[in-house]
Amino acid sequence: MTSLLLALALQAAACPNETSARAAVDSGWHAYRGGDAPGAMAAFARADSLCPGARGAATGLGYAQLRLGQLSAAAVSFAKAVRADSNDADAWTGAGLTARRLGRRPDAIAAFRHALRIAPDYADAEDALLALGVATPATAFARPDAAAIPARTSGDRFEVRGGAAWVPLYVKGINLGAALPGQFPADFPADDSTYGRWLALMAGAHANVVRLYTILPPAFYRALARWNDDHPAQALWLVQGVWTELPPHDAYDAPAFRAGFVAELHRAADVVHGRARLPLRPGHAWGRYTADVSAHTLAWLIGREWEPQSLQAYDSLHRARTRFAGRFLAVDSGSAADVWLAQQCDTLLAYEWDAYHAQRPIAYVTWPTLDPLSHVTEPGREEEQALRKRYGFPPNPRLKEYANDGVTLDAMRVRTTSADSAGYFAAYHAYPYYPDFIGLDSSYAPSHYLGYLRALARHHAGRPLLIAEYGVPSSRGNAHLAPEGLDHGGHDEQAMAAIDVRLTQQIRDAGLAGGIVFAWLDEWFKHNWPVIDLEQPAERTRLWHNVMDAEQNYGLVGEYAGDSGETPEPGGDPARWRALTALARDSGLVLRTGADASYLYVAIESPWPFDSVRYVLGLDTIDSTQGEHRMPGLAITSLDGFEFAAVLEDSAQADLRVVPWYDPYLVPRAGMGPTALDAFYHFGATARGTASTGAYDTLFLTTNRWRIARDGRTFPARGWNRGRLRFGRAAETTLADWYVDRSAGLVELRLAWGLLNVTDPSSRTVLARIAPPDRFTVTRTEGVRIGVAAVRRDDGTIRAWVPPGPTYAWPTWETPVWHERLKPAYFALQSLWATW
Repeated sequence: MTSLLLALALQAAACPNETSARAAVDSGWHAYRGGDAPGAMAAFARADSLCPGARGAATGLGYAQLRLGQLSAAAVSFAKAVRADSNDADAWTGAGLTARRLGRRPDAIAAFRHALRIAPDYADAEDALLALGVATPATAFARPDAAAIPARTSGDRFEVRGGAAWVPLYVKGINLGAALPGQFPADFPADDSTYGRWLALMAGAHANVVRLYTILPPAFYRALARWNDDHPAQALWLVQGVWTELPPHDAYDAPAFRAGFVAELHRAADVVHGRARLPLRPGHAWGRYTADVSAHTLAWLIGREWEPQSLQAYDSLHRARTRFAGRFLAVDSGSAADVWLAQQCDTLLAYEWDAYHAQRPIAYVTWPTLDPLSHVTEPGREEEQALRKRYGFPPNPRLKEYANDGVTLDAMRVRTTSADSAGYFAAYHAYPYYPDFIGLDSSYAPSHYLGYLRALARHHAGRPLLIAEYGVPSSRGNAHLAPEGLDHGGHDEQAMAAIDVRLTQQIRDAGLAGGIVFAWLDEWFKHNWPVIDLEQPAERTRLWHNVMDAEQNYGLVGEYAGDSGETPEPGGDPARWRALTALARDSGLVLRTGADASYLYVAIESPWPFDSVRYVLGLDTIDSTQGEHRMPGLAITSLDGFEFAAVLEDSAQADLRVVPWYDPYLVPRAGMGPTALDAFYHFGATARGTASTGAYDTLFLTTNRWRIARDGRTFPARGWNRGRLRFGRAAETTLADWYVDRSAGLVELRLAWGLLNVTDPSSRTVLARIAPPDRFTVTRTEGVRIGVAAVRRDDGTIRAWVPPGPTYAWPTWETPVWHERLKPAYFALQSLWATW
């Protein structure tokens, strides 16, 4: 009898119920995988009773107990399992998971490592270690003998391998930021299906490139590899970015900063080649990267929109650093910043070549603020103050703008060496509305964006020039005005689509290598200069959608507040407006209110036709003892003070107004002393004895400051009235603020939270005080109180007055309700790209 037969005979003799025990273990795992943890526990316990020490029974019991939160019992079960079989990797992994949940980190790490020694490819154990922030080594890898160069630059274009030949590739790209509503920017989706769906939609729009700003989770690269394997005729090329924050004190050569950035460059190469094991780090993706997407990685794009002051400080400390001789890239004459960025690019190229015998084109990110061109309309701060003095204009002590024509990065100063077979290119984030010189320099007229692109192309002749970001947002808010209506916001979705198509065509008309539109998603966490101080607490911006913030609204995929089947829209289903909370009923009127993560909704049910009455609403958002007690233009005095008034005259004239001391953009009069300034900003003055006057101001925002050119020409300040309310159906213009449904007897109004100085609707936080010159404090509010007057059109008398009733305390939230849909810009680009 052989030893194996002897062992089996001894086991059968020791456990006559072995067959039944095995069946019970199988039953336990079936129940466990089906989500029935109690049933699994019962089956594993039965197996152990039938055959004490039955293989797999203690391990299965431990996992069932762990799922049910019975941590101490699970620890006992896994300990029993590893005593019975010290080579049971499942048991060691379960012991590690239990120890981690019990807070015993060293024990958890030791258990996971033991499991990996037994089974080096055990993904669950490795993932668990990485989730603890513990690095694990990648498996052995032999550098290929043959060089892999899937893409290269050729003159002013990109080329990719098409079998044995090189084929031109014009870039039709989409920038992918992956933060969904409610999430921080590094809270990436971790499932393959989300990325797979997005990639299919991108390819369906006839895009051929997806650009990442940083390393995404493994799920993205698995989804990209799968898409390209399954759809070779619609393959998507990857432009992989390597992100960095700016170094403390502008010390780009500080050992810690430099080492951290080099490590990130190496990680990016390992990720693209499917050879990375990245432990959990706050603010970064992590996990096991096993999908090799290098064959469809078009290029590297490192860095960010570098701030000119930071580069200027670095250049000033290293004026003698003008040359760089690397293995793949060199700078014969340039600034210290030119040299530093060429060095980082060379570092990545060298690592990928040495580790993977691969190359691809590379560039660093830059933007018009740092372009190498000269702009007569864009003097620096000190230069502008001197020009003001020379031409007799007062100084501007509050001038904070970037030096948009004082610091340069020039990709043409970088050349490739003989070791570089893939090439180098220039990459700009270029929008039509900033800096101002794009719209003010007469040399770019009549089509300013196209003129600017052509000037860039002339400077970069012989090298691919990629516009790595462009587009306009479909925000209600407008952050900057530009010629030809190419503003930084203020576009409805149809206008956004038309402008995105125009810019896309102009990039091609300028003879560039392609463009990557910004962006795939609306991202709620973002901030923009007119509103950033009014989005507080800043860490909660991700929980609400500020339609006044241009940066949150660039997506081809719109991310909208509320449930798509319940959200009211001007001119939409009247039943949704009637479903709002009835706040007051008086004098024949019914006032209804509601809220979501974007808007305060107000509906007035009225028995009178809108042709015979107009409406004036007062809104108190802070405290009824503060604010203006008179309604604008009406002989009505309210016991409650209002910070805002909405005047709904007719389809051509309606606006939201604010009491002067509550307008964060209102500039106090010149010459005001400290006492006058304090009075100007003294909240609630009218509630403490000062006569109520019914004075309200428009919500005017100066978006473009007064400027002076180097030749003495001046350009007036410009802005817009944020409070002007647009009449219309949301189905016809996504910027509709209000509508009158005559057949339903409804006046429908939605007010963006940003118009009402609500700095975080998710926690009911509002602006509390404005302290000169630009300091804001916030407070929690109980809600909003609303009064409404119906005014006869024929004689201006009051038909009805509904004074503020109960406070509408809209529900707060920690997880927003939202829905998404493709915007018209997606389909417009799809149609354009299909022809190229």
